[in-house]
Order: sequence, then C-alpha cells, then structure tokens
Amino acid sequence: MDADMGKDVGIQSADKDATSVASFNSSDSFNVGISDEFSQEVFKPSGFSRSSKALRSTRKSSELKLVSTSSNIQKNNSILSGLTINKLNIDAIGLIGREREMEVLKSCYHRIMEDRKRIVPYGQSTSTRSLVQSDIHKELIFISGYSGVGKSSLAKTLETEINGRTEGIYVEGKFGSNANDEPYSAIASAFGQMCKRILVERKNRSRKNRYPGDESLRFGSCLFSALGPSTNLLSDLIPELQDILPVMRRNSDNSDSEQCDFESVRERVKYAFRVLMRAFNAEFSPIVLVVDDLQWADSSSLDMIDYLISDGQNANALMIVGCYRSNEVDEHSHLFKKIQTLQMKQTRCNFRITAIAVGSCDTDEVNKIIMAMMSIDDEERTRGLSEVCFKRTAGNPFFLIEFMIMLLEENLISYNLGLLKWIWDEERIAEETMSTDNVVDLLQARMRKMPANVQLLLQYAACLGSSFSASTLDLIWRKQSVMKADYTADTITDLLAVVVSSNLVEACGEKEYRWVHDKVQEAALSLNDTVSPEFQFEIGTALFHSLDANGLEEHLFDVVDLINKGQISKQHEFAELNLRAAEKAKSISAFQSAAKYASKGIRLLPSDKWIAQRSLTLSLYTIGSEVELALGRSESAERYSNEVLNRKECTTMEVMPLKMAKSLKLCTVDMKFKETVQINLGLLKELGVKLLWSRATLPLQSFTALMRTIKMAKKAPAPEDIFEKLGRMRDPKHRITMLLLSRLCYACYRTEDVFLSVLGICKLVEMTLKYGVCDDSPPGFCGLGMMAVVVLQDYETAYFLAEVGLALQKDCRPSRESETLMVAHSFCLPWSRPLQQCLEPVANGYTSGMRSGDTVYALWNLLCHHVWLPYAMGKRLGPLLEQCPRILSQMEEVSQPEQATNLKMFWQMLLNLVTTPVSNDVHKLEGDIFSAQGFTGTGAVYLGAMYGWQGELLVFFDLEAAAKRAIKDGDKFAKLSPGVFLNMGETYHRATALFAMARRTRKRKYRTHANKLANRVKGWVRSGNPNVKHCHMALVAEQAALRKKFDLAEENYKNAISMAARTGHMQDAALINERYADFLHEDLSDEQESEYRLGEAIRFYKAWGAFGKAEALQKQLRR
Repeated sequence: MDADMGKDVGIQSADKDATSVASFNSSDSFNVGISDEFSQEVFKPSGFSRSSKALRSTRKSSELKLVSTSSNIQKNNSILSGLTINKLNIDAIGLIGREREMEVLKSCYHRIMEDRKRIVPYGQSTSTRSLVQSDIHKELIFISGYSGVGKSSLAKTLETEINGRTEGIYVEGKFGSNANDEPYSAIASAFGQMCKRILVERKNRSRKNRYPGDESLRFGSCLFSALGPSTNLLSDLIPELQDILPVMRRNSDNSDSEQCDFESVRERVKYAFRVLMRAFNAEFSPIVLVVDDLQWADSSSLDMIDYLISDGQNANALMIVGCYRSNEVDEHSHLFKKIQTLQMKQTRCNFRITAIAVGSCDTDEVNKIIMAMMSIDDEERTRGLSEVCFKRTAGNPFFLIEFMIMLLEENLISYNLGLLKWIWDEERIAEETMSTDNVVDLLQARMRKMPANVQLLLQYAACLGSSFSASTLDLIWRKQSVMKADYTADTITDLLAVVVSSNLVEACGEKEYRWVHDKVQEAALSLNDTVSPEFQFEIGTALFHSLDANGLEEHLFDVVDLINKGQISKQHEFAELNLRAAEKAKSISAFQSAAKYASKGIRLLPSDKWIAQRSLTLSLYTIGSEVELALGRSESAERYSNEVLNRKECTTMEVMPLKMAKSLKLCTVDMKFKETVQINLGLLKELGVKLLWSRATLPLQSFTALMRTIKMAKKAPAPEDIFEKLGRMRDPKHRITMLLLSRLCYACYRTEDVFLSVLGICKLVEMTLKYGVCDDSPPGFCGLGMMAVVVLQDYETAYFLAEVGLALQKDCRPSRESETLMVAHSFCLPWSRPLQQCLEPVANGYTSGMRSGDTVYALWNLLCHHVWLPYAMGKRLGPLLEQCPRILSQMEEVSQPEQATNLKMFWQMLLNLVTTPVSNDVHKLEGDIFSAQGFTGTGAVYLGAMYGWQGELLVFFDLEAAAKRAIKDGDKFAKLSPGVFLNMGETYHRATALFAMARRTRKRKYRTHANKLANRVKGWVRSGNPNVKHCHMALVAEQAALRKKFDLAEENYKNAISMAARTGHMQDAALINERYADFLHEDLSDEQESEYRLGEAIRFYKAWGAFGKAEALQKQLRR
C-alpha cells in the first residue's frame, strides 16, 4: 500500500469512524462473491445487495461521522451484513498463475474431441471386429503437486468445457485418507453421478415423447443383460445404479456358485466396471472422470483406472484425470508403480498420458491473487502486502486464501467504507503473524470462532468421510444424547448453511455435501481434540441403530470403521457386523479390508465363543483364513484354519470350506497342480467318494467308467426336458463334491493325467443323473462329449452330450458357462456342424467368462473366436494380423500366459506366411514375436500349439520336410491337442504332404500313412462332418493320381477347388490348385494348364493374404 496510507489511515487511528468500521468488519461473518466492478477509486451502488437508499444512508452517516452508539452499531451491522464490497472476493481468484497448465489440460480435451468417433448406442449389435477396436483415442492426465496448490481447481476447469456440450459429462470422485478401507470409493462415486444424469436424461426424453415407452427401459435392460451375475455386486458399490435397472430384476439372484476363486472375484469386478463404462460412454461422449487424491487410492482402484483407460472395446471418447500429492508418492508406492506400468502400455493400448506438475505461486502471482481478492487494480499498491503473504505461505494458493481470511478476521486488513478502500499495516502483519507451514492451524483458528453447534456439526461431518449427506448427518444429530443444543427441525439446515457460506463445505448434489479441501476435513477431525476414538464410536453406533437395512448396507464400511475405532466391549452384534463387512469386502475383491474386518470380528468374540456363538465364530475364522490365503499370508491363514480344524466337534462339512480354500490357492495361485490333485482326491475321500482304486488299473478303470457313463447318459431325457426331469441338486454335500470333482478335472488336465480326468468327468455326470443338476453339471456333460470324441471317435454321441450340457446351462448360473461353451463348440459340435455356427457361441463364451470372472476360459473362447476358427475357415490373414496386438494386450492384462503364448505362436506363423521369405528356415517359427528355439515351455498346451503351427508352415513351404515329420511323429498333434477341431486341418495337410512324397518317391511308407489319414477324413465325412468335404475330395484326387487314374483325379481336383472356394476356404483352394498344377506338370505334362493352375494358386494365396507363400510360387513359376 502507499506509504502515507499506513500513517494517515492506520488501524491504530483514534478516529471513531475508523474504529466503528473496524468493529463492523470483525463482527461480520465471511462471505464470498464481491462484484468485480468495485475498485478503491470508484464507488458503485450496484455492488451492494441492499437498496440504493440504504447505500446512500450508509455513505451519509460516514460523512457526518455519527457517534457510534449501540443503536447505530446495531443498525449499521444489519446494513453491512448485506454488503459484498467489504468482503474478500474468493471467486475472483480463478486460476491465476496456472495459464500454462490450463492450456495443456484443454489441449488434451480438444484432442479427444477431434479424435472421437460416432457415439455407438449401447446394446446395438456390432461386428466381431468391435471386440478389438484399433482406432480408439483416450486421454489419461496426472496432475501432481503439493496440497493446496490448486490441482483440483485446475481439473475442475474441464467442467466448463463439458457444460457447453450436451452430449458429454463431467464426473468426479475423491479418495479419503481412509480410502483403503473402502475400495473403489472415488470411482463408485463418479459412476453414481452418471447414474443420476442418466435418470435426468431419460425423464427429459420421456417428457418430450422422443422415445416410445419401452425405449426408455432399453438402457437399463441392456445394462442388466451385459452385467449378468455382477449386477448385484455393482449395485452394492453404486446404490444409484438400482434406479436405472428394470424394477423387476433388481433383486434377482445373480450370485455365483460356492467357492468362487480369488482371481475370478477380482476379474468380475474389473470387467463389470468396464461394461458399465462402455454403457455410459455410449450415452455420454466424452466422459471426463476426475479422481482426486490418488495418493490415498487402494491398489484395486488404481488397477481399475488402468483397466478402464486401456479398454479396447470402448469406442467412445474418455478422459481420466488423476490428481495426487507429489510429496506423498515415492518410487515404492502403488501409484508410482502404476504410472510406470501405464506409461509402458500407452502405445500398445492406444491412449495418451500427459503429466502436469503444479507448483506454488511466485511473488507476482501472489500479488495478482491478492489484487483479485481485494478488487484492486494497482499492483504496486499491494506489492508490500503480497511479499509478506508470500513469506508466510510460500506461495501456496490455498494457504494464501486462509491466511488472508485470518488477516480479515483478526482485523489486520479491513475495508474502510469512508475512504472506499482496503487498509492494512504491513509492519504489523509481519510482526503479528508467523509462517504458515500447516494450514490446519489457520482453519482450526477460524472454526473455533464459530458457534459451538457449528463446531460440533463439523466434527460429526468429518467422521463421515470426504463427502456426506444431510440425511445421514441429521440421523447422527438426532440420535446423540449428549449435545450442546436442543434438536429442532431446521437445525441441520441452518448449520449447514453456515458452513457452506464459510467456504468450508460445498454442495455436490441434492442434500449432498463435500469438503472444499481435505485439509478442512483434517482440521475438523482434530478440532478441540474432541474427535476421539470414543467420539467416532458413538457416531458409528448412532448410525448403526438409526439406519434402515438398505441404508446400513449402503454405508456398511463407514459404520463399521467408525465403530471399530472405539474401545468396543465383546459384543456379538458388532462381531456379526464385522463379518458382514468382511463378506462384502471379499465379494468385491477387497481382501485387505476383508482380512481387517475378520480379524476385528474375531477379537470381539467372547471367551466362550465356540459355545455361545458357534456359527458366528466358525464363519469369522473361515472367511479370515480364505482372505489371508488370497493375500498370500499363509501363516495367518494357517493360524485361523487350525483354530477350526483342532475343534473335534466340527463336522466334515464345517471344516470343508477351509480345506477347499487351501486347495484352491494351490491350484489358482501357486499353480501346483500335482499337489492339487492329491489334496482333492483326499477331500473327496473324506466326503465318501473313492475315485481312484489303483494307478496300475487306472486305464482300464477309466475306459470302463467312460463306456458305462455314456450308456447311462444316452438313457437320460431329451436335452429340452432333462432339467425338468432331473431337478436341482439340493444336498450341500453333493454340491461340494461336484465342485471338488470339477477342480480335480482341471488339475488333471494341467498335469496331463487323462485317465484320472476321465474318471472325474464320469463321476460328475453320474452324480448329476442321480442327484440332480448343479452349476458343475453342464461342463461335465460337455466334457464327457469331448471324451467321446477323443477316445471313441463317436461324434454322434458327442453331439448329443454337448446339446444336453448346453440345455442344462440355460437353467444354471453362469459361473461355468464360459467353460461349457468352449468345450462344446471347440471339441464336440464342430465335428458335426459347420464351423461358422460356432463363432457366435464362443463369442458369448468370452463375454460370459469375463463378466463371471472366469478369465481362463473367457480368453480361450476369445482365442477360438478371433484366431482358431477364422483361420480354419480360411478367413483373410490381414484382419487376423491386425487384431493380434489387441488380443495379446487383453491376455496380458488378466495374466493368462498360456493363451498369450499360444497367440504369439499363431501371430509369428501368420507373419511368416505374409512376409517374403528371406531364408529356407521360414517354417521354424522364428521371428520378433516368437522364437521356438528360445522357448522353454513344456506343457501340452504349449507344445501342441507350437507343433501345429510349425506343421502349417511346413505344408506351405516344404512338403518334403512335412512328409518326413509326419512319418516320424505320426499323430503327435492329436495326442498333444486331443479332440480340438484344428485336428481336421492338420490331418488333411499332413495327408497332402504324404501323398506328395508318395507320388514323388513311390515309397510305400508314404503311401500307407497317407491312405490311413485319407480314410480318417472319409470317416468324418460319412459321420456328417460338413467342414472337410472339400478335403476329402482333394485326398481322393491325390489317391487317384497315385494310382494313375488321371480322369478321376482331374474331376476330384476341380470339384475340391470349386467347393473350397465356395465355402470360403481360400487356403485350401490355393493348396489344391498348387497340387493340381503339380499333377498336371508331372503326370500329364500339360505345361499350359499347369501354369494356369499355379497362377490360380498364387491368386488364392494373395486373396488369403499369404503374400510370402505367393512370392515363393511366383519364383517357381518364373523358373
């Protein structure tokens, strides 16, 4: 300020007028919203909220210097309470000093607006390519900086951008300092806001009659169908979701079968949020989702952000903005590691990452902020004040605002209505204030000046988290017996109005509020040292006894956390409440929180717990052991488990869940499949099922069981009637036995213990026929059908059993649906129906597996849908190559190395077919994507895939080598990959190579093996296989050529080419043309026709996309 201003009009002045003004300023409550039209030079009545008459009266009283009597003070106070000119204008600050950061942020937003595609309506059918979109653009922005520098305000500027576009939406969520206790809290909050917006949009559309009545339910119905078993799970996390789902379906039974494994739970939650984001993004584009205070986010929420931004199936514009405190994140934190992971995958997953670092303001920017707050235009006038403020606040904007508010309340700055300007004494401010390292002290000083009821309300609200509702606060206010004021109907409303006007809390919806900054909540929590553990316990118990069932379920984690902070006596009702919280946390894969609740619940049990609360005790120890195993803490899990297992009075069924959890961890986490087999055999024996009698007699036992079970199954009712006739399996012991048998079969498959796997499958079917249907029955029947193919080559029986399994699946929960569809349409049905008809079911199997958490079979279905089936059907190689990176990314996301490695092998095989060969080793499956030479995998899944794809390359590039390998290895592929439909193409190609060498060398060994394979293909055709008719014709032509029956050979070559081309098998049409050209050249010496057929082969290879193979043939043609 001016030097003489401090002398002439200082706060120390004895002028009564100045004294009165100072008194008025100190008594006023803080208000925001001063008009920018005011300055210290010009006085404009429009800046007042009162009438101009009142304004003139105030001005006149100042000029006449009236005596400050008590009546005049009261009158003037009532007038000044309506003024804004004497208040600090917080709203005028904006984002001073953040122009560069704003420009970067807005450029990211404009980028997605330019790149965004047409909004795809949710529920609209799309092509199969939509599963792996390659042209998606998304933005992920990380805004970092110290607390109070304006990270959230910077992100908030995007709301203005969105508000100008009706098709987009801005939503936000905030993690609290105790967010680890409530996973996905910020993300769920943001999705809740989207649900509310959907309701508003639907109501508006309905009023305008833009959609017929049933159309208004389309979104909810499609969403319910897509979420499947995860509907209730998400509804628990996002209560607002229930309002947009069909009413009759909200409470439907979508729970999964018993003992859903840990990884499945994680994947279910992730995929459910992905589906939800796709649905909302189809309604709103772009979506800008701001997540604040990421430094407090749980690891599950960070994984969710990764999962949402990398979703290749979401074709609409999405921007996720994460704000975090840079000083609370180091290289060991979850957030730091997640950001590194995202940076490595952004190119592959087609999204951009932008980092924006926000620092403190410099002295010039502090000066501009102060000028804006005080509506002063002269920067030199505030220079001295800004330098003092900068020293005290280090340029932190939030600290600066609170510091200025403190100066106003302490009368160290004031507005002189007589001079119409702000006055202050810089020296006095410097002397009477200290540096503000902790803004909490400033905030608490301001809070302590508020009425006692307001302070109490702030403390109650602080216990409820980063946001809260007026209704919940009102429940606490009414329930508390010890209060500083009597409850009245308008108390909460009035008190909330005070804290909102004081800029401590802001409204974020209808009767919903949040803290303007987490430091405000922190200050309220420690205000007057009142918020003790006992205080929070009282609030928790007040909520527990006041909330209804739905309200308690919605706020379960908050209530239990508050109660647990107190010194709780051993009360079974609170132990039971912790059990409920543990079960809910487990259901959403929050195993860390579940373990905490289970531990607390156990500590609350009475000393005679096994007598007084036996059922509750058993449940707490069981879930404690399960979640500890999920977290990899074996010692804690063992301690919980032994507590139960050492109780002699516990029955086999009571201890079985604990033993099954250990078996599950061995199988799904530790990948110790041999140990899993032994443990499951032991558990089955405890349940009275002795499956294995002797390893020596196992082959005979399994074959006998297979024949017996198939005979029993054939006598079962027709597929459409079987469920009604058999009914549902009711006995829990039988259901657990079925579950153990299913896990045993999977472990046997992984250890290549085929005979024991057959016994397990047979037992599954026999128990279903005897005791009824459960969720494990459908894959059991399909598995039996697969064994009919592998062992008996009985394709008709396999077809029947697969139809039974698919029929049963319609009446079972979808936890095993993905496996059922995979086995049915990859092993059973392709031998009797066109491959084209298997495409849609395996696509459904992928979707079902992802939403139920069965990512193992989901990705086998994906591989089958995008790789195996299209390749076997002769689809173009170019589109298959385009999809490989996206599919691989998804497989790596959910950590499925077997499917990923299989895809890499196929991908490398495609590249070898497509690119021009640079050496004669093109068949060795070597390249940038996969190297067979350096591969060390030993499982049948790996070896079968590698052997099969190497064989494909040999057939196309070196028939002689392919024939020699066929003689040496025989049916090796069929042994490594038994029953899968790829055996059809592999058998045909192997036979073609053998016939080529038989005609070239006239050696008997080639002819014998070739005829054997040709007869096998002939048998498939006779059994009704529609996929190999052209292969059969081609092999008949090869046999005729070998026997010098040239007319028959020509006829069958032509018919085979015609049928292959007609059915879309371009690779086979090309290969048959190539073989026909060789026949014309070698046997008929018809060079002209031979060249034509070779040219046709080249044309088909090019149409297929095998340009490398086509180039090799062109070289042969030129020679």
